[in-house]
Amino acid sequence: MKLGLKLPADYRKFIDTYGSGLFADFYMVYNPFASSELINLIVCVNRVCGYNRTSQTSNPSRFPYPYFPEPNGLLPWGRDENGNDYFWLRKGSPATWQVVQDSNRGSGILLQPYTMTGFLAGVLEGKVKALASHYPNSESHTFTQWKPITHEAQS
Repeated sequence: MKLGLKLPADYRKFIDTYGSGLFADFYMVYNPFASSELINLIVCVNRVCGYNRTSQTSNPSRFPYPYFPEPNGLLPWGRDENGNDYFWLRKGSPATWQVVQDSNRGSGILLQPYTMTGFLAGVLEGKVKALASHYPNSESHTFTQWKPITHEAQS
C-alpha cells in the first residue's frame, strides 16, 4: 500500500541521509522503507490514524483535526520515547506542512510553526519545548541507527 501523496522534501532527505533510527536519543522518525512494523511509515500511519479516528468519536475536543486520508488531515511522521505522537498538518504544499505534537498523557495537541526537520533542530536549539522534562541535554545530540533484533537459530 502507498499513501498516494508526495511527502515533504526535508523528510525525504532526512530518511535518505539517516535511514531508520533514534534521533537525539528521543525521536523515532517513521521510514517508508523500514521492514519493522514499529517504524514503517505505512504501517504506523494506518495504526495511529485508525486509533485516533476511533478515539475522536468519543472525545472530539481532544482530537480537533481530521486524520489522514481526510483532506488537511494529520499524517503521523514519528513518535518519541515517551509515547507522544508527531504529525504533519497537511495544509498547503508539503514544503509548508507544519508539525503537530500530541502529548498523549499531557497537554494534548499543539501546533508548531516548523517543518519536521525545523522542529527537530528547534528542540535541540531550545527554540521548541520538548514534551519531556530535562530534555534535551548535551548527550542527546546523537543519531542511533536502528538495528532490527535478529533471532539466531538455537543449536
